[in-house]
Amino acid sequence: MYERLKLFTLVALISFMCTYSTYSATPDDLTPQPPNPSTGDITPTLVPSPSPSITPAPSITPAPTTDIPAEVIPTPIPAPTAETSTLPVPEEPAPDQIDKTQQAASAFSKEVDQIVMKRINSFYKNGGKGTIGIYIKELNSGYEYEYNAEKTNPDNPNEGYFNTASTCKLLSAAVMYYLNNCGELELDKVYTDKVTNSQYNLRKMLQKMISHSVNDYFNITLRHLGSEKINETLLKLGVKNSIVYSEIMPAQSSSVKNNIARYGVSRSPRTTPKDLGYVLDLLYCGKTFGQENDKLFVESLKNNIYSNRLPAGVGYKSPVAHKTGTSSGVYNDAGIIYLKDNPYIMVVMCKGSSSSVQSLYRTIAGEVYNHMKKRTVTQSSISQ
Repeated sequence: MYERLKLFTLVALISFMCTYSTYSATPDDLTPQPPNPSTGDITPTLVPSPSPSITPAPSITPAPTTDIPAEVIPTPIPAPTAETSTLPVPEEPAPDQIDKTQQAASAFSKEVDQIVMKRINSFYKNGGKGTIGIYIKELNSGYEYEYNAEKTNPDNPNEGYFNTASTCKLLSAAVMYYLNNCGELELDKVYTDKVTNSQYNLRKMLQKMISHSVNDYFNITLRHLGSEKINETLLKLGVKNSIVYSEIMPAQSSSVKNNIARYGVSRSPRTTPKDLGYVLDLLYCGKTFGQENDKLFVESLKNNIYSNRLPAGVGYKSPVAHKTGTSSGVYNDAGIIYLKDNPYIMVVMCKGSSSSVQSLYRTIAGEVYNHMKKRTVTQSSISQ
């Protein structure tokens, strides 16, 4: 009996010692964890001694607490730095990496804006009326200035705000020269117009359509291709907001009634200053219409018989390849000014203005020309 009691006591003592060693942990083995972001709870984790292959022990999560004294909340762990983080950290751009070209373009726009807005504000202050649009591009640098240059119809954002008047002939010529260069249109063939029964050669007709601004010739090109084909080709060229609807007047066999019968609408073509400038840019670059067509296109624009806007504004000091457009409340001009060493594009348009706006154009054109001359040395070095 005594021997059995001794054996029972020994087994109980051994069992107690094994239980204590299995569930105890020293303070050095506990590593405090940051609070759970959503609950504020602190979860102590058992961390085993370091070894070549670390396998984290399972976490023991106490019951949630609601009020944790401030003194027991551990200091938040700082965000990883470039030295400690395993993720790539984006570097801040160095000051010398700032885009100098963008700065120069912005400076150019501000300089031209000071010239333009001074004159436009004076124009309105002295009774001028209507909406004016201006687009200027320095061709060597590519820097641009815009004032209502991309303004569109509030009821149709795809349609330019300004009536083209005869600048639609610039658009039509661009379409025909482009299609010819693509092999889709023969310019030297003799055609017969179904409305007037007149015969025409497109290559010769296009030149006079531009230089003498003949409405009948534009209408023939419209009947030849159709408004849908012209508009489709303009979009293909990248001319975004220019739309041809129907024939322009006055012209032979053209009227509102005939327009509605032929096209379902009688409406003047629409465009923006930037669209017209873009067509001139394509012409200047010489990669769109073909070498021979480029030569004829530029020649007809330089031979424009109406020269009292942009050419007069620059004092006829440099050649200007341009197309004018005039109708009720509309006075437009779009051209390439071949200033030596610093050529540029300038487009001026208006809607709802009087003829006095032409004086404003001439003043702005002259001051911009002088500004471009001052920039000639800089732009000459850029072009080299």
